[in-house]
Amino acid sequence: MHTQDRKIVVLATDARINERLIARGMDPMRGPCLADVLHEAIGERLTSKDALRLWDPDRLAGDPRVRAVLSRYVEQQAS
Repeated sequence: MHTQDRKIVVLATDARINERLIARGMDPMRGPCLADVLHEAIGERLTSKDALRLWDPDRLAGDPRVRAVLSRYVEQQAS
């Protein structure tokens, strides 16, 4: 797996973790939140419950729209 691909999978996982933290009323870690990534990628605003139910990390990393958003986060972290 390419380094960029690994970083995208890690960010996808972190985005889900952040969404779960937010759903529980906790502060998220540094990084993207699932609902925000999905809103930017697909233009749809999902509830935390729906976002977590519908989007697992493999699906996130495999969707080209989501990958593009997560790739921007990777690039921002590198700068």
